[in-house]
Amino acid sequence: MSTVSFKNISKIFDDGTLAVTAFDLDIADGELMVLVGPSGCGKTTLLRMLAGLETVSSGELLIDGRVVNPLPPQQRDIAMVFQNYALYPHMTVRRNLEFPLRMMKLGKDERRQRVSEVAGLLGLTALLERKPRELSGGQRQRVAMGRAIVREPKVFLMDEPLSNLDARLRLQIRGEIAALQRRMRTTTLYVTHDQVEAMTLGDRVAVIDQGRLQQVDEPQNLYAHPANIFVARFIGSPGMNIFRTELHPTEDRGLAIDWGRQRLPLHAGQAHALRKYLGKTLYAGLRPEAIHYPDAPDVEATIVVKIESIEALGHESLLYFGYEGRMEETRGDLSPDNNMVSPLMVARLAGTPDAGAGESLRLGLALKQLYFFDAEGSAIC
Repeated sequence: MSTVSFKNISKIFDDGTLAVTAFDLDIADGELMVLVGPSGCGKTTLLRMLAGLETVSSGELLIDGRVVNPLPPQQRDIAMVFQNYALYPHMTVRRNLEFPLRMMKLGKDERRQRVSEVAGLLGLTALLERKPRELSGGQRQRVAMGRAIVREPKVFLMDEPLSNLDARLRLQIRGEIAALQRRMRTTTLYVTHDQVEAMTLGDRVAVIDQGRLQQVDEPQNLYAHPANIFVARFIGSPGMNIFRTELHPTEDRGLAIDWGRQRLPLHAGQAHALRKYLGKTLYAGLRPEAIHYPDAPDVEATIVVKIESIEALGHESLLYFGYEGRMEETRGDLSPDNNMVSPLMVARLAGTPDAGAGESLRLGLALKQLYFFDAEGSAIC
């Protein structure tokens, strides 16, 4: 087991593309760290630099406190699991598992013992004489994982290993990966664009956007205390609703915010944190889980919305609606402000609402669960 550190890492490709900028991250011994972000954000580039498959433009990569920038991949003692499995089609499962051990020039008895242990661990014992074409997608992924595990490396790197599997298999293999990592306690970096995967797998999760680390924390803290609008909208399924608003003093010396043409009173704690933002650009956020039917116990204000669409999921529904006073302005608008706000608002409701698309519906808001962000998108409270 080992520690891993990214120290002020940057990567510029030959065509001038800046893929990673001033990236700092420390991974503890035995930790499962998930790197998550949209496609093209730099997470796979970070993994490839650590593996030695990409050069580092500036900064230092450390494994167990040792700078590994100049070391070739084979000297870093890292095992990588790829999205496409990368199995040798002409070899049996046994030979695929043995291959890295042969490259390490281990003896026959040790190879047999390690393969037997890993096959038992991953439920592959009955498949050892089959070839990859005779296996299901989930079985192939287990073989790919086994080939990494059998080496007993210092660090595992997993680059979206579940992307080629169907939803049911992803759920199953995800649970197996988490259980294996807890059992083996090998330091693991896991790359995904799926925030649900990130939240359910990681000891900690590092959220990345445009090559920059936005926030790193335990999954629940990312959800409850996002550092900025990007994290708030990316973490959560669906992500947080964000809308631009203004502060207004109230007669009782409190504050209220605009929701379209309606004003919503703030709690004393919220008002205290926001008073200095009077007259300034402000963004507010509300999770879909904080928008309810009007008779819910924590509802403090109600609004009437026009339904754009409904996703009925059986036990619950996702109801999408426009934000009054903003929808006409933001559709087709590529201004920086439109990158901050949600193009459609969404509520997570129990069961199925009585109204349908194009109809109006009254909803309740849990105002205590409002979040606020400044003009740059950084969290205020």
